[in-house]
Amino acid sequence: MIAKTWAITDVGKVRPTNQDCHFVDPEKGLVLVFDGMGGHRAGEVASLIAMETMSTFCREHWTKPSQTAEFFENYDANFTYETNLLRQAVFDANRAVLDQARARDDCLGMGSTVAGLVIHNHTVSMVNVGDSRMYLIRNGGIEQISKDHTLAEDQVERGMMTREEARDSQLNHILSSVIGVDGKIRVHMDELVVIPGDIVLLCTDGLTAVMDDNEILDWIVRNEPGSELLSRMVEEVNARGGPDNTTLAITVFGEDPDSSNLG
Repeated sequence: MIAKTWAITDVGKVRPTNQDCHFVDPEKGLVLVFDGMGGHRAGEVASLIAMETMSTFCREHWTKPSQTAEFFENYDANFTYETNLLRQAVFDANRAVLDQARARDDCLGMGSTVAGLVIHNHTVSMVNVGDSRMYLIRNGGIEQISKDHTLAEDQVERGMMTREEARDSQLNHILSSVIGVDGKIRVHMDELVVIPGDIVLLCTDGLTAVMDDNEILDWIVRNEPGSELLSRMVEEVNARGGPDNTTLAITVFGEDPDSSNLG
């Protein structure tokens, strides 16, 4: 199995600064997308701290120890080491952003979402916090494989709102879990066995604010995945008003039993 990743970020047409960022490590198979929030440039600070903390943590602890390491909080044996590593990296990022927010008045209340994955063997380990999303495109269909942490989604899970009602609800724009806002954080983690031909898309809500899932699918299946496709998708977002920063990272999986590459 081989994997190829392309990523792009764009400020859009309304926001004065880009508070999104992304990170791709070809050697480790690590792909991360962040969407910062907060006044002035605080959102940019939060997303950069989260990116630097998570990427550094994963690189430092990439090799699995002989025993479950002490740095893990609530290691879940139902998941691989790589999935637990990603979640722990989120916990560390949460503390780092929260500490900076408490230390600087101009950063008070800042935070960041994240959607991230690690590719290992034939498996994708994934985590997300907030409303940045991860989609699987397989056999001409699209499935959201991340979980939105919004008040609307929380209401759906409790049976207090239908999913159709949630789509049009103002609660859909209020996050219920964010990196750097609270000492306790909810992290969604999961694993996916990938097959040749699979495509995984990570994106911030700059994309999903103007495109629904079927439109996203149409763009991907009708075009060759790569940097040109991402640029054209960003152009389309901006043609529709570009109301927010937009960040996209797309990974394509192919068959190659003798080598592995991510770049």
